[in-house]
Amino acid sequence: MTMHGVPHNRAAELNTFFQPYRERRNARNRKMVAGVNDLMGKYGIAIDFDRDVLPLSNFSRGGSVTERHIASALSRKLLEAVGAGERLVQFIRGEMKLPLSPKIEGWLLDENNPHAMYDLLGWVKSDLIAKFYVDATDECPDVEDILRLSEEIGAISAYAYLGDVGQSVTGDKRAQKFEDEYLDELVAYIARLGFRAITYMPSRNTRAQLDRVRALCERYALFQISGEDINSPRQSFVCEAQRDPAFRNLFFSTWALIAHEWRATADPQGGLFSARSVEKWPALADRVAAFAEFGRRL
Repeated sequence: MTMHGVPHNRAAELNTFFQPYRERRNARNRKMVAGVNDLMGKYGIAIDFDRDVLPLSNFSRGGSVTERHIASALSRKLLEAVGAGERLVQFIRGEMKLPLSPKIEGWLLDENNPHAMYDLLGWVKSDLIAKFYVDATDECPDVEDILRLSEEIGAISAYAYLGDVGQSVTGDKRAQKFEDEYLDELVAYIARLGFRAITYMPSRNTRAQLDRVRALCERYALFQISGEDINSPRQSFVCEAQRDPAFRNLFFSTWALIAHEWRATADPQGGLFSARSVEKWPALADRVAAFAEFGRRL
């Protein structure tokens, strides 16, 4: 899950809450680094969590460290130890005996590829990470505790919809099933729990998937948030998929989210889901429209 629109004067409180969970996550991260070294040691390749992984993150400023940082550290070490271009492709195919998609192979064969580290990271995430990944356990707080915290600080809790993946748009995801088989039951459940929103990515999913999740948002009065992100410099900062008129609502919700953050910072009753706002605009669509206008005026 995610929390959006955290009031500025509650961010430190939120960060403090997650501190022990970040420590538990780093214990798991160290296990994954050990797994990387067990896997790659026979090739003379190793990474160090403190020296190679932490500096790639904002941990010193309260940020989280994830397996993506580990994958980045490994990618950098591979390029340093093996080299780029044909040598790297031959190492993956010949030494490691692992597959490369034609697209990724073509990118990696380019000796002058300015995105080589990110392309290699995408391959690690898609095809290698499962070999050293350690499932999260005690670093995951109870969802009901997080929902209570979100309400207390005036944030907007959101379920991040993934959807089953066929061909990855960004090249860093393998074909994989997520929640589509039980989505109707899941959305009904998160609505009962008290989630305020669902975030989804127009560029990630098929139109049928998106139509389905959007209809469920409407049925359960869940705020819709664009979850688009950038995983590689090969991705444009202009999301063409979101320019489809069908997703026009996401522009309004973004303005509304901006307004929520500033208004809730100034006054806890000024947020999108505060009792005062709900009383004034009972229908979510009307409230979002009003807040979108507030956001445009900021």
